[in-house]
Amino acid sequence: MKIPVAMWVVVLMILGGSFPCEGQDALSQATGSQSTSRLVPASEWEHSHEGPYGEALLRVEKAIRCNCGCNLDVHTCQYQMQCGTSPEWSRRIYQSLEAGEADEAILAGFTADFGPNVLMTLPTEGFNWVAYILPWVALLAGAGVVGMVLRHRGPATIPDLSGPDMTPEGWSRIEDELRRLEEEERTSDF
Repeated sequence: MKIPVAMWVVVLMILGGSFPCEGQDALSQATGSQSTSRLVPASEWEHSHEGPYGEALLRVEKAIRCNCGCNLDVHTCQYQMQCGTSPEWSRRIYQSLEAGEADEAILAGFTADFGPNVLMTLPTEGFNWVAYILPWVALLAGAGVVGMVLRHRGPATIPDLSGPDMTPEGWSRIEDELRRLEEEERTSDF
């Protein structure tokens, strides 16, 4: 059975995202915007964390998760995975910083365009609190269960290792044997 090419295109679009249309860059297609201003071309822009925006660029890049599927932040993805998304996003961040936008505004723009999962750390609001609280609740519940099991099990019985009480005759035999061993040891040394 032959699968038509159109079916493969649909499957690839579903699994791998969408393909940029002619005259539209990947970032504007992903955001759904038909912006007339394009990002700075790669030949004119050099990615650097030096200069007036270097620290802010690095800070924002590390706060945003690349959506190429690697689950790395934009900065790490750009140098580790070398995908096509992270350089575009870095340029977008840099241009926003040049335009005077604050970090929070840039993050809000990415969140508006790509959803809250684009952030490396989910905001602590709404249902996201579950991700922060649930591990601690599970840890406390597990400790409680272990404590209850140990309490109902009762104290462990320690075997009596003291043995029978020694009589004075037993002590005297031990002392005699120790003296005899010491005497043998002294005579065998020379």
